Amino acid sequence: MKHSYSFPILLTSLLFVTISLSALNTQVPLWLVRNEFSLGQIGLVGSSYFTGNLIGTIFANWFINKFNARHTYTYSCIIFAVATIGLGFSMNFYSWIMWRFFIGIACAVTWVVIESCILLTGPVRTRGKMLAIYLTTYYLGTVLGQALLQYFPQDVLYFGLVITLLMGLAILFILLTHYKLPKRKKSSFNIMPMILNKPSRLGLTGCVIAGMLIGSLYSLLPAYYSHLGYSDIQVANWMILLILSGVIAQMPANWCADKFGRQRVLLIESLLMLIACIMLIFNWFDALAIILLGATIYTIYPISMAWACSCVKKQDIVAMNQAMLLTNTLGSLIAPAVIAFIMDKMNNAYLFVSFAIISLYFIMLLIKKRGTDAQPQQST
Repeated sequence: MKHSYSFPILLTSLLFVTISLSALNTQVPLWLVRNEFSLGQIGLVGSSYFTGNLIGTIFANWFINKFNARHTYTYSCIIFAVATIGLGFSMNFYSWIMWRFFIGIACAVTWVVIESCILLTGPVRTRGKMLAIYLTTYYLGTVLGQALLQYFPQDVLYFGLVITLLMGLAILFILLTHYKLPKRKKSSFNIMPMILNKPSRLGLTGCVIAGMLIGSLYSLLPAYYSHLGYSDIQVANWMILLILSGVIAQMPANWCADKFGRQRVLLIESLLMLIACIMLIFNWFDALAIILLGATIYTIYPISMAWACSCVKKQDIVAMNQAMLLTNTLGSLIAPAVIAFIMDKMNNAYLFVSFAIISLYFIMLLIKKRGTDAQPQQST
């Protein structure tokens, strides 16, 4: 890379965005519970954020072509800040759906910018390492967001002002980088060949499942603990344990996937996730179960991402990246609303019953495919 210092500066900017997003994702369900919104409404507000993710993913390349990478990122941060402040003006179900939708668009565009910068400007020999560092930074930012949550103001409007300050820092750092992404042709969103690519299909399925699980965790787990009578600080501590487990598991899980095969590691992870869900349903060793859940759920996406990318040529990697984000977002969009509806009709434990069913389905798919391990050679 011509400007080697741009990568750490990019990650620093990402850190500010991720801290903001993490704190907001936990605080939104808590605000909604406090204002007596139903679980169904909380799930729909969560889904509106992921609907924004979907729209942002689809139009990200158009924005990048029109405004260039750094300016697109800057405008996304401004939208994030304005929408967060907007939450403070009305505790209204429909207005919160709208503002969370805009926040979702902003976040998806920033992720496409960052991942495209890494994939297109990083050397091929270090690309995997850079993506691992990127994901580790993202999850560390998520942990920091949870840890700092107790220091954020509880008032929605003042909370929005703190987020605005963090977004200002993110913009400052992105403008110090020298990333330039090549302009793409009109058919830049030609991802159907990626989705229909048979060798990468199970990798993309893993991305959908990771989206379903992580989206539901962010949207519903804080509400789950709040309904159990936990304080905001206790909820944040459980979220820290969950996400920190995912951070610690990143490097070992990806190393095992490279050494022993991605399909085999995903199968073991799905089995461990199923065990963790059963433990949580019956309230057995809750802390251990949350550690297992975090370590498995947060590593399914990067391993599935590596699997899908290893099945396509270099020139198709960005299109595959968009396809992965799209499928991941579709999972995140659908699952919180459906699972919240089930929890509303049945009881809170059905959050983990739903997770158990999803993990069991993925186990069956992986066993069915066991004859072909996902280790095709990377085309160049």
